[in-house]
Amino acid sequence: MAHFEGDAEMSETRQQFIDRVRSFEHRLQANMQNVFCSTHLCLGHERVAADLWECIKPHDWLFSYHRNHHHYLAKGGSEQKLWDEIMGLPSGLNGGYSGSQGITDESINFHSSAIVGGLVGVAAGTAYALKMDGSQAIVVCIIGDAGTEAGVFWEALNWCALYRLPIVYVVENNGMSIDARIEERQAMPIYSRVAAFGVDTCSTLSEAVRAARSGYTTFHEAKVKLECAHINQANMIDLSSQVQAA
Repeated sequence: MAHFEGDAEMSETRQQFIDRVRSFEHRLQANMQNVFCSTHLCLGHERVAADLWECIKPHDWLFSYHRNHHHYLAKGGSEQKLWDEIMGLPSGLNGGYSGSQGITDESINFHSSAIVGGLVGVAAGTAYALKMDGSQAIVVCIIGDAGTEAGVFWEALNWCALYRLPIVYVVENNGMSIDARIEERQAMPIYSRVAAFGVDTCSTLSEAVRAARSGYTTFHEAKVKLECAHINQANMIDLSSQVQAA
């Protein structure tokens, strides 16, 4: 069993956070023979989490997807509880039942789902509730590029823009959905279609978060390159050689 030092220090720098995320993922990668749940490592996606780590607040809500370890750590989650959950241990976040893809930590307003686009609508509803309550909190909902191929994404985007809900939709675009390139799946760039709904497409996540705190629905697309297999676990073929081309 791996043991971690505990919660990160308040003085942790951005680079130290990135290094901590990469260290966690590399350790998990080295112990994949003990992992029996579908696991999506986030190597190559750390910059998005670091941007999030710099601007999200404890009372904000964060909804993630199946590639979520870095997001959970950015929200202030426990490395030890995350590790134990992935290893299927009773001491894990959800008693070892959720595994990597569906981790939930209500104590820090963090939720994720294995279903592509599965929490997009839930995030929109949460943003509506926060606005109705007069809360200062915002919602950040992160999906992969394939998540924009779910109809609920566009339905939720339109609804959030219409009611000016305090939510940021973030797309981590690594250009691939398993082995299908985005050019083979989508006819137009994501950001241009989002802009058609009257949603501000922000060049940085911090800009998108600031606008959401002022009561706007915003969008940020982060171009990333996955540095590991799309998915792996102990009882499946090793896909570590499946490295994406530039």
